[in-house]
Amino acid sequence: KARTFTWAEIEKSAAGKKHTIEAVESSGPAYVVIHNRVYDFGESTGFLRWHPGGAVALSLLGQDASGAFDVFHTDNAESIMSNYYVGDLAADEVAKPSEFFEDVTKLRATLEEIGAFKSSKLYYAFKLASNVAIAGLSLWMLAKWGTTSTLAVVAAGLLMALFWQQCGWLAHDALHHQVFKDRRLNDAFGFLVGNVMLGFSVNWWKNKHCTHHAMPNVHDVDPDIDTMPYLAWSEHALELFTDMKDTDVARFLVAYQPVLYFPILALARLAWCYASIMYSVQGHVLDPNTAIVELTTLALHWVAYLGTAFLFCTPLRALLYLFVSQTACGVFLAVVFSVNHNGMPVYTSKAASKIDFYKLQVLTGRDVTPTPANDWFTGGLNYQIEHHMFPSLPRHKFHVVRPLVESLCRKHGVPYHSTSLWNGLGEIVARLASISRAASKLRRHQPQQ
Repeated sequence: KARTFTWAEIEKSAAGKKHTIEAVESSGPAYVVIHNRVYDFGESTGFLRWHPGGAVALSLLGQDASGAFDVFHTDNAESIMSNYYVGDLAADEVAKPSEFFEDVTKLRATLEEIGAFKSSKLYYAFKLASNVAIAGLSLWMLAKWGTTSTLAVVAAGLLMALFWQQCGWLAHDALHHQVFKDRRLNDAFGFLVGNVMLGFSVNWWKNKHCTHHAMPNVHDVDPDIDTMPYLAWSEHALELFTDMKDTDVARFLVAYQPVLYFPILALARLAWCYASIMYSVQGHVLDPNTAIVELTTLALHWVAYLGTAFLFCTPLRALLYLFVSQTACGVFLAVVFSVNHNGMPVYTSKAASKIDFYKLQVLTGRDVTPTPANDWFTGGLNYQIEHHMFPSLPRHKFHVVRPLVESLCRKHGVPYHSTSLWNGLGEIVARLASISRAASKLRRHQPQQ
């Protein structure tokens, strides 16, 4: 007979542990619940080093991971998980799923039955070709006018920034397994578009992004809102002042964050490129063969990028091209990322654990009004709520699913937020200003040292 567990036992297995692979592997069992079955990802299991989705499982230790498991995995994952099965949730500990959760689960099953998760390969071939055309135009302008026209160099830099942004969306689709049924093909496509073309590490991205999907806007868990000391997205983040070496700098940045927001976005690509390189060279990619692929493909990106800049331009114009392409891409990427969730409610881990998976995705997401321009510029991420509920759904199917999701939200009284891109950015700046005022008030009430 299978062992039965209480929630107290499951939560205790994760309590007080530093959520790193090394810490979890050296401190006994670490339980996760999936559809009322209990799995151990802790000491001696090797699960966290094997898991293809990165360390997302770390954010779900001691919790019910049913929703995240369903949206990230195929049917054969359950048979693999049997290797880590240790028992069942006690019958009196089983909670009935919310009606909203059940209805979304039914909708997902319906979408699978009608083939909604099958992508159009012609669509993605067109997206890849159109992206390459943008890069080709940028390089042609550099080759033709790189030594004679500053304006052409600036235009080439903006085009390269746009190419990178669009490659980001294409890699995002592939690594969410929207493009191919074979996940190995998706990963290979991700390395081509993400590492070689864009310059971002696939494994770094998976580790960061899958955790974000599992726990969006959850304080101290979601890496996308872990932006202190540069930006504070909730009053909870202000608690982190005490952990910082230079609190004066942090307080200055937070005090002026509504003004500094867009200049900070300009640095986003450089920060992510640096994080990608560090992730790869510091041994975080655990499989040695994958680590070689990561380093090789990232090196190809930088050799090609820097080589063409200085081959086609005078040294000063080459530096201008590098500056424009890097900063413009930072803004192009980060504006879309920001408007997806920033300025929406932020929850503590305890509060989030009481909200079912699908409802959390809706409450923390912001859709941007669908238009041809918005759909293209954001790479379909303007359907953010739908994407979070069905991350493997190809982006060219979002417009079909959106009214169905809206209808379910109305039926169950779940707030569904959709606005224009400009209004979304306004909401973000207003939220940053609100946190700045809270930080100022907090400082006034603190005793002087």
